[in-house]
Amino acid sequence: MMRVLPPLALCLPLLLTLPATAQVPPPVMDQVVLDLTAEDWVGTETARVTVSADAAATGADAGSQRGDLLKAIDGLAPDADWRIVGFDRSTDQAGLERWRAVAEARLAETALGGLSDKARQASRPGLQLRVASIEFTPTLGETEAVRARLRAEIYGKAASELKALEQSFPGRKFRMGNIDFADQPPMPYARKTREDMPAMAMAAAPAQGGPVNVSEKLVIHARVVLSAVAPRE
Repeated sequence: MMRVLPPLALCLPLLLTLPATAQVPPPVMDQVVLDLTAEDWVGTETARVTVSADAAATGADAGSQRGDLLKAIDGLAPDADWRIVGFDRSTDQAGLERWRAVAEARLAETALGGLSDKARQASRPGLQLRVASIEFTPTLGETEAVRARLRAEIYGKAASELKALEQSFPGRKFRMGNIDFADQPPMPYARKTREDMPAMAMAAAPAQGGPVNVSEKLVIHARVVLSAVAPRE
């Protein structure tokens, strides 16, 4: 009588004859973690100027009022690239059409002198111009240029640390395993015209010709990991 063996019984002798696969442990990494910092000042040669314009006109004059309003804003600094960032039109209870526009432009510091006086001189019955604010905030391009320079400084510091590490441990091949950047945002600030200052602050402030160019500090932190494969025992 023939006895039929199950499939598992047939495979078992084959498995017993195969050599055991050697388990290779994963490599162990030696790491050196560095906290590096770089900082610099971000300056700007221009200020962000905000101007508000209010106009009122009867129905007969309303057609040209919008053009007159925009022309008056352009007249404050003809070479500036004024951008309308807010615009509103309404009709009051007396039937007058009222227009309100808010415009912004970047102006050089030399163009800021007497700007509020120009706004008052350009105002007339039915049209009022006012310099709302003057802020010496750097542009995005100016900030990014400094940020790129600070990151390059971080890379240079990390390369120097890597070289010193290999000199301290001859024969070890360290590499930059990781760099994480963390930017500390600059502190916001705004310098306004003297006409916009409260009365008490204006009385206490020393006499000056207007806003002055200021800078803000940009700080970049970086965590750098230098790693090398640990020698096997």
